[in-house]
Amino acid sequence: MTYQKLKPFQDTFFHLCLVSFTSGAVVMSMELIVSRILTPVFGSSIYTWGSLIGLILAGLSLGYFLGGRISDNDPKFRKICSIIFSAGLYIVFIPFIAPGILGFTLNALPQNQFSSLFATFALVFFPTTLLGFVSPYVIKLGTATLHRVGNISGTLYSIATIGSIFGTFLTIFVLIPAIDVRTVLFGLGIVLMAISLLGLKTWPKIITVAVIIILFTPSSSIVTGLMPHTGTVILETETQYSHLDIVDFNNKRTLYLNGMRHSQMDKDNPNELVLEYTKYFHLGKLFNPQLEKILFVGGGGFSGPKNFLENYPDSLIDVVEIDSEVIKVAKTYFSLSDNPRLQIFNEDARTFLINSDDKYDLIILDAYATDYVPFHLLTQEFFQILKERLEPNGVVVSNLLGSLEGDTSDLPRSVYKTMKSSFPTVYVFPTAKDPIIIGQNLIFVATQDNEQFDKKTLENLSYQSNANDLLADTSYLENYYVSEMRTEDVPILTDNFSPVEIMINPVTSRPYFNEDSVFSQEESRIWFSESVVVKIGLLMAIVFAWWYLFRGIWKNSDIKIM
Repeated sequence: MTYQKLKPFQDTFFHLCLVSFTSGAVVMSMELIVSRILTPVFGSSIYTWGSLIGLILAGLSLGYFLGGRISDNDPKFRKICSIIFSAGLYIVFIPFIAPGILGFTLNALPQNQFSSLFATFALVFFPTTLLGFVSPYVIKLGTATLHRVGNISGTLYSIATIGSIFGTFLTIFVLIPAIDVRTVLFGLGIVLMAISLLGLKTWPKIITVAVIIILFTPSSSIVTGLMPHTGTVILETETQYSHLDIVDFNNKRTLYLNGMRHSQMDKDNPNELVLEYTKYFHLGKLFNPQLEKILFVGGGGFSGPKNFLENYPDSLIDVVEIDSEVIKVAKTYFSLSDNPRLQIFNEDARTFLINSDDKYDLIILDAYATDYVPFHLLTQEFFQILKERLEPNGVVVSNLLGSLEGDTSDLPRSVYKTMKSSFPTVYVFPTAKDPIIIGQNLIFVATQDNEQFDKKTLENLSYQSNANDLLADTSYLENYYVSEMRTEDVPILTDNFSPVEIMINPVTSRPYFNEDSVFSQEESRIWFSESVVVKIGLLMAIVFAWWYLFRGIWKNSDIKIM
C-alpha cells in the first residue's frame, strides 16, 4: 500500500483515538462532578455513591450493547460524531434540569435508601449510554479500515481508559478546586460537541458556537444555585472534600458543607457560641477544671476555638481540620485571626493523633455531620488513640447527631458502647429533653474516672470548677441522661466493622433533613431569573434544530448534511 493510500486511514484512526480519549475522560469527569450535585441532597453515603457508580456502569453497558449492534449497519464516522454531539448537548442542560429533578425527588418520591436513584438516573444515564456507543463503534470503524481486530480494539480501549484516568485526575486536582460545578458541566458538554465536529459539517459547528454564546453571555445568573439558599450567598465553592456555602441571614453568618450547617457566627459578636450544641463543649471544664491544653477535631467556622481562646486565656489550643479550604474560609469570613496560643493543623485527625506526642486535658470531637460520619473516627481503635493522647485527668467531649431511643438511635448507642469499651465512664447530654427526637445533637463526655456522678454532684462540680457561668445558657443538668444507654443489640465499632452509613438512619437509610440544612424540602424547587428563561428557550430551539439534523444523518448516510 502506498503512502498516499495509507495516510487517509492514519488520519481517520487518529480521529478515532481522539474521540475515544475524550469520551472516556468526560464520563469519569461527569461522574465526579455530578456527585457534587447529589451529595448536598442525599449525603455522601454508600447509597449515593453506589447509585452513581452503578448507573454509570449500567449506562455504559447499555451503550456498549447498542453501539455494537448499530455499528454493523453502515458504520460512518459522522454517525458516531452525531451521538457524541448529542451527549454533549445533554450535559450542557444538566445544570438547568438538576434543581427541578432534585426538588421533585425530595417532594414527590418516598424518602429511603433508593431516593438518589431517580435523580442520578435522570442526570447521568442518558449521556453515559450515548458515550458507551463510542468504544464498539470506533473499533468497528478502525478494524474495517486496517483489518487488525485485536491490535486495534486493544489500542482503542487502552486510549479510552487513559482518557478516563486523565479525566479523573484533571477533575479531582484541577477542576473541582478551581471551578464551580455549573461551569465544569458546561465545559464538558462543549468539549464533546467540539470534538464531534471532526466528523460533522457546517450546521453543527454553527450550533456549537451558538451554544457557547448563549451559555457564557453575561446575565443576572445561570440558575440561582443548584438548590435555593435561605439568605444572601457570600461564597459558594467546591473544596477537595465538599460543596461549601457561606450564607448571611438575620445578622448570622453560616457555613454549610454539602448543604448541611456546620458552623454559625453572630457578626456583631464573632466569638460568641451561636449553635446550641457548641455551648456544651464547656462541659470539659466541669469534669477537668485544669484545661491547659485543648484539641478540637474539626474546625468548621472555628466558633469553638475562638470562644475558648477568649474564655480560657491561659490555655493552648490546637485544631486539626482536614479541609484546607475550610481553614482559609474561617480566616477570611469568620473572624479567625492569628493567635500565639492557637495552632492549626491541616490533616486527617487520626493521622495527626497517631503521629503526635502531645497530650491534652480536653479533646473535643466535632467532625461528624448529619449526612456523613467518618467511620475511622468512631472506632474502638480510634478511641484508644484518644485515650493515649489524654492527660491522666483528660476528658473527651464528642458531638453526634441522632436520638437516644427509637429507630434513629442505633449509631449513638453503638458509639456509646464503643466509648465505654475504652473509657470507664461515659456521660450523655442530649441538647433536647425528649430522648426520641430525631436528629438532635447528643453530647458524649468520656472521662477516666471510675465513678459516674449524679445531677446533684455535677451541679456542685460546676460551681467548684467555675463552669456554671459558661454552661448557664444550656440545659445540661435537666437533659442529663442518667440511665445507661441500651446497647445489647448494637455492635462495638471497630476498624474491621464500622457500618456507620447504614446506622445513621436505619429507617430511611438517608441523612436527616432538619434545620441544619441549607434548604428545606418545601423550598426544593427550581428558580430561574428572566434571563435564564430566555437562555433555556434558545437552547431548546437548538435542541429541536439538532434533532432535525440528527435524523437526517441517520436516515440516509449518503445525504450530505451541511
